[in-house]
Amino acid sequence: MSTMLLRASFALSTLLTATAALAASAVVDTSRAEPDGTRTMHLSIEVPAPAADVWTALTTSEGWRGWAAPVAQVEFRLGGIIETSYNPDAAPGAPGSIRNEIVAYLPQRMFAIRNVQAPPKTAFDVATFQSLHTVILVEPVDQRRTRVAFVQPGYRGGEPWDTVYKHFSWGNAWTLDQLKARFENGPVDWKKRAEQAARK
Repeated sequence: MSTMLLRASFALSTLLTATAALAASAVVDTSRAEPDGTRTMHLSIEVPAPAADVWTALTTSEGWRGWAAPVAQVEFRLGGIIETSYNPDAAPGAPGSIRNEIVAYLPQRMFAIRNVQAPPKTAFDVATFQSLHTVILVEPVDQRRTRVAFVQPGYRGGEPWDTVYKHFSWGNAWTLDQLKARFENGPVDWKKRAEQAARK
């Protein structure tokens, strides 16, 4: 199979997985309007794993490759970059990769990121999205369960804000579902997933 067809199959597999996951999503939406008129997106999920394991999945290259994307490179430090790509052939620094800068963190509890590179041809206004930041909260429920929240404050009303909000309301929920699935089913075998999609 050609590389182009493999990439297309992988993209289709990712879309089908996302659709199925959202149909039975365990994500809790407690988003709210703020007194200043902005909106804060707040999505969370309970993950069946200790907080230390969840933190590793969110802050290391190997951790990200186990659930989020087949290509991931994480430099976890203030000013460091979390780079991911859904293209299994992508090289570090590729123009189609997603790059998020770490702008704050509290070890084992939270970190905040801001996007500095989005893939070309996105379905939302990139400049608007890059004016926002995302806070990832990791809260132990007990020794075996952890609640993870993705929080994005600062959304204004109207376009292009509404389109960005709609996109990430869906996208962040899907991402949280994938994190939960990683601890329910084990790390994703990205090559196997792409090969299965190619046979459909």
